[in-house]
Amino acid sequence: MRERLGRMVVASSRAGVPITADDLGVGGALAVLMKDTIHPNLMQTLEGTPVFVHAGPFANIAHGNSSIVADRIALKLVGPEGYVLTEAGFGADIGMEKFFNIKCRASGLVPSAVVLVATVRALKMHGGGPAVVAGNPLDRVY
Repeated sequence: MRERLGRMVVASSRAGVPITADDLGVGGALAVLMKDTIHPNLMQTLEGTPVFVHAGPFANIAHGNSSIVADRIALKLVGPEGYVLTEAGFGADIGMEKFFNIKCRASGLVPSAVVLVATVRALKMHGGGPAVVAGNPLDRVY
């Protein structure tokens, strides 16, 4: 993990050259910060269902994905007959793409089903409905 964090590109020079965490001398500090975050937190829902909360300190609600570690632990605990729900953020353009294009490829895990939540307004807006213009009232169809 230390090496991977050190190779992480954190900026670009004015000449466009990528700058890594190790170039700034902070790769080791990042590894120290991450050493305890590798362990998922076991919590429970209001109904008493166990939940792993694990996305590390850099997760974001819009495109945050639970960690591969948490998913693998959960899959092991439920066994071959159980099921695990994992969240991929609320933005299909960021969360879902990050989930499928990065997390699934890196982990080798393949989901059996996907739950996609969309509002009727969003379906109308992206399905050929009238344009929505900031500052103007919404069309009646919305």
